[in-house]
This record gives sequence, C-alpha cells and structure tokens, in this order.
Amino acid sequence: MSNFGDMDKFRWWKSAAMILIFILAVLPSPLATGSNTWQKPGCHKVGHTRKISIPNCVEFPITTNACRGYCESWAVPSPADTVMINPHQRITSVGQCCNIMETEN
Repeated sequence: MSNFGDMDKFRWWKSAAMILIFILAVLPSPLATGSNTWQKPGCHKVGHTRKISIPNCVEFPITTNACRGYCESWAVPSPADTVMINPHQRITSVGQCCNIMETEN
C-alpha cells in the first residue's frame, strides 16, 4: 500500500511539473516582447521624420515609413496536389514578412 501512495505522489509531481512548464512556455516574457512596438513579434509600420536641408532652398521635414519587426513563419502539411507533383515535399513552409502596401500623407 505504501508503494501505491509513492506512485500517486510521483504522478502528482509529474503532472504539476508539466503544467508549470506549459504555463512558462505559453506566457510571454517581458524580455522577449521588449518595450518598443517593433520589438514585439510581427511586423509594424514605423514612421521616421528628418529635416531636409538643401543649400539655397527652404528646409522642410519629410516623414518616411518603414516596416520593422520579425517575419513570422511556420510549416504545414503539403496539399495533396503538391505531394503528387513532388512526393518528397511533405511539408510546406509559409512566411509572412513586412511590406508597405499603401502610402500615407
């Protein structure tokens, strides 16, 4: 009977450890996310303003937009038609990187 109790304790601790590992893996870390928006996962548009100075002309500010951040990528099982064409390609990589599709004033 004592042996059965020890096994229950072991299972309880094992379950508790697995839950703790899951929670730590799922919760975002403040070090990983950063304080700036562009340091967080994903792509973010960031504006940058500079003063343009050309001799004998009026100075003026100009703002340009740029994409900053991290590209997101993942893998999925290849569609059936892809596997039929290339039987060795069982996994397809998908990526999503930054781009600017619209202009702003």
